[in-house]
Amino acid sequence: MKKKTVTKLWKGEYLSIRTYEAQDAIKKGGLQLEYGNDKMVLQPDEIKKLKPVGPVIKSKTGGKDYQLIDIKFLPNQVDPRQLSWV
Repeated sequence: MKKKTVTKLWKGEYLSIRTYEAQDAIKKGGLQLEYGNDKMVLQPDEIKKLKPVGPVIKSKTGGKDYQLIDIKFLPNQVDPRQLSWV
């Protein structure tokens, strides 16, 4: 699972990831997004449904070109590792 920490939200509710980060997260089995003390987990099939927006951005350091994918930040209420099977 790929982990990414975000320091600010766009319009107070959205965060952006780059297309190559999404592709890497799919290969690693999911994406865990952290903002403050809150966490959001996306499974590979959920990441595949996300669509990039805007133009292709050229890397200033000579790395990969990318587009941004905006995701509404909805933190998980319960850590999935702590589910109790009652």
